[in-house]
Amino acid sequence: MKNILYTFILISLIACESPIIEKIESKHPNGKQNKVSFYQEVDGKEILVEEKYFHDNGALKMGGKFLNGKREGEWKAYFNNEQLQSLGTFENGLRIGEAKIYYPNGQLRYEGQYEKDKEIGHWKFYNEEGKLIKEEDF
Repeated sequence: MKNILYTFILISLIACESPIIEKIESKHPNGKQNKVSFYQEVDGKEILVEEKYFHDNGALKMGGKFLNGKREGEWKAYFNNEQLQSLGTFENGLRIGEAKIYYPNGQLRYEGQYEKDKEIGHWKFYNEEGKLIKEEDF
């Protein structure tokens, strides 16, 4: 329920307020963008609402939204070949819920649950061929 409220507030801000301001914060030595931040002006202040990081080949490395200066909602990270590297959810800047981490070949590396940035429950670990190699409880 809390995530729905945060999402609604964020969408309301984006829909009703000023347009998004995109800023290239840093570049790779080859001149391609490294970090791009997205801001929205609220009461004369620029508020960070999203960040994206890029590999030096221009492919998206990682990205997600912010709420009140903290990571919020789904964040994804990618290898430089654009293959999904990780998937996780944040609430008030802390990891929550299911997390999945992948190998560059697309096979699942491990999966588990987070609660307030701490590993909880049953986690599974796999080799690069997808075979379960370890299980651990937190």
